[in-house]
Amino acid sequence: MNERQRRSDAVTANAVARGLNILDVRNAVLARRYMRHKGVSDAVIARVIGQPDARRRESSEQSVSEAITPTHSEDR
Repeated sequence: MNERQRRSDAVTANAVARGLNILDVRNAVLARRYMRHKGVSDAVIARVIGQPDARRRESSEQSVSEAITPTHSEDR
């Protein structure tokens, strides 16, 4: 495994994985907002959203996530 593939910051890696889950089911605006809230750098956010082929593979723990369902303003 080379340096590029190593994840030394599990908290950030998990925030990115969750953000990409949000991207898959919602949109880039919400995914970006979530990752910024979690402290992911703008450079990393731009790379993972803008260059999907350059993404690292998620770990088995990250691949298991809860369902994300859209919310409506009436629901609040």
